[in-house]
Amino acid sequence: MRIKLTADKVQLFSYFLGIALLGSLVLSMPFVYKNHVPVDYIDALFTSVSAVCVTGLSTLSMDVYSTAGFVVIMALIELGGLGLISFVAFYLAAPKRKVSLVNRTIIKEFFVDDVEYDPKKILASIIAFTLFCEITASLFLFFLFKKEGSQQPLLDGIFHAVSAFCNAGFSTYSTSLNSLRDDRLFLTIIMTLIVLGGLGFIVLSDALSVIRREKNRLSHHSLIVMLFTLFLILTGSLLFFLFEFNHAFRGLTLGDKIIASLFQSITPRTAGFSVIDQAKFSPTSNLLVMMLMFIGGSPGSIAGGVKTTTFLIVVMYALRGNADKRGLNLLKRNINTAALEKSFNIIAKSFMIILLSVILLSITERPSLVSGSIKVFDIMFESISAFGTVGLSMGITGDLSFLGRIVIILTMFIGRTGIVAMALGFIRDEKERYFEYPSASIMVG
Repeated sequence: MRIKLTADKVQLFSYFLGIALLGSLVLSMPFVYKNHVPVDYIDALFTSVSAVCVTGLSTLSMDVYSTAGFVVIMALIELGGLGLISFVAFYLAAPKRKVSLVNRTIIKEFFVDDVEYDPKKILASIIAFTLFCEITASLFLFFLFKKEGSQQPLLDGIFHAVSAFCNAGFSTYSTSLNSLRDDRLFLTIIMTLIVLGGLGFIVLSDALSVIRREKNRLSHHSLIVMLFTLFLILTGSLLFFLFEFNHAFRGLTLGDKIIASLFQSITPRTAGFSVIDQAKFSPTSNLLVMMLMFIGGSPGSIAGGVKTTTFLIVVMYALRGNADKRGLNLLKRNINTAALEKSFNIIAKSFMIILLSVILLSITERPSLVSGSIKVFDIMFESISAFGTVGLSMGITGDLSFLGRIVIILTMFIGRTGIVAMALGFIRDEKERYFEYPSASIMVG
């Protein structure tokens, strides 16, 4: 099989790579730091890639940044969060632009047959909805931060609104949201933004159409996304509540334990904010967090991960199979073979990328592993968090070696662009369409 490098794919990756590199240069300037002393370039690059990939991992404490630094990071989050969606929509909406097969495939990732499919309308809806959510939330958060005694309530409000909606997980505070875990209204606003950003714009557009009575019912895609998202949130909340009632949540009131459980269930998919240090959770809870980080948000959203529908299809197929050779039936609808193959393909590639990241980190961080300052579990957690563009950590990010930081940078970038864009960017040689290799019998299982 020969791989053809298309201009469309080069442009798509150049968009993210260009913004990340430009952001790293800006973050190398003295004015973005309080003490006006620039950091090592690797740290600037790490932060830039993390922001563009809406991950939230950082090798530096957030206390070092000036107001200008936070504005730069916020701009990178916005450009990266809407990048994959808005880039393609802009590309297709451009006058006299030919719509290639690759671009057609990419844009189809953001609509379903019975929902809006015009690229220009998709782009307009995305921008309008994003600005509405972020501006509205910023106003509420401004007053909440002002009440908490913030020295920069406007910046804090806007930054956290953008970071939460884009599922980035960056905070203007070095302890994330730990100091605000008693403010239930604040946490409710943040959780709402995370969920809205992770549902997918087409699902939100579909739901608004039903609310406005422009259509009678949700599309099958939207229904599955909403039901499975609700299932993950409620199930995760219950499990965290039970696992951490007398552990990480010890000392909290019953109401705060419920809110903390709900927040801990939502933030791994894929926001990365924390109200309690991740290292304080039990190993069982951290395993659950790793699973939620791997799943991520929904297709066509800002969130990362393998996506909810992908994971659901693979699990349901594994449990129920296709004994009748007709694929998979889900909520009285048949899931076609192409969707099944794509789902398994994404899951398999994701496992391979994470495994490779863990292996490389185990090599680069060998001295720390031998000394016991870092454990293999910590490395696995960090790799899944980077791949799922989550941003949660067991506290080892700042202790990673130079090569270890490079590995995480690549993992974040691949996690943001690879599973969606890389799978679509390569096309097979056209000649392979006209012949088929002989069948072979291979024993499996």
